Amino acid sequence: MTSENVEEYLEIMYRMKEKGIMPTTITVARELGISPASVSEMLVKLAKAGYIKHTPYRGATLTAKGEKIGKNILSKHRTIEKFLNKIGFPKNKSHEQACEMEHVVSDELERVIRNHMDHRKNIKKKGIIFLDDLERGMKARIVSIESGRMAKRRMEEMGLTPGTEIKIGRKAPAGGPVEVCVRGSCLVIGRGLAKKVIVEI
Repeated sequence: MTSENVEEYLEIMYRMKEKGIMPTTITVARELGISPASVSEMLVKLAKAGYIKHTPYRGATLTAKGEKIGKNILSKHRTIEKFLNKIGFPKNKSHEQACEMEHVVSDELERVIRNHMDHRKNIKKKGIIFLDDLERGMKARIVSIESGRMAKRRMEEMGLTPGTEIKIGRKAPAGGPVEVCVRGSCLVIGRGLAKKVIVEI
C-alpha cells in the first residue's frame, strides 16, 4: 500500500515521461510547487523503495514498479476529471477535486466509471443521445429508459414513454433539474433520471 505522497510523486513523474521531460530535483519541485530540498530527500526514498532509479545531479527514471503506480494514478485522475466535468461539476474545480479523489478511488470503481462513459460515447456515435445532452428548445423522441422498474414507472406516470415526442424547456446549471415539455404541458425531472433516458433527434 503506497502513501498519497508517494503516489503523487510517481504520477508527476509519469506525466513528465509522457511529455518527454526528464524528472530532476528542479523540474519535479517546479511541478509540485515545493522546495528542491524536499524533492531531493523524497527521490532518495523512492529509489530505496525501488520505484525509481536516481542519479544525483542527473535525474531520475521510473522503474517498472514505479511506472505501473504512476500510470494507474494518472489514469484515475483523468477518468475522474472527465466524469466530474460530464456531470456538471465546475470545470475550474474538477482538476483539484480529481487530485484528491485519485488516491481513494479503487481500480474497480474507475473501471465502472470509464465503462459508463464509454457506453454513452458509443451510443452517441450511433446517432442516439441522452435527454441530459439536449439543450433548451431542442425537440426529440424518447427511445428507451435505462433504469430500474421504479424509475420507469415514474416516467410512465409522467407520460414519458418510448415513442413520446418531447421538447426541452429550462435546464438548470451545474447538474440541476431539467424541464421537459410533453403533450402541451411541462414537468421537471432530476438530472440523474435525465441521464438514463435515451432519445433521438
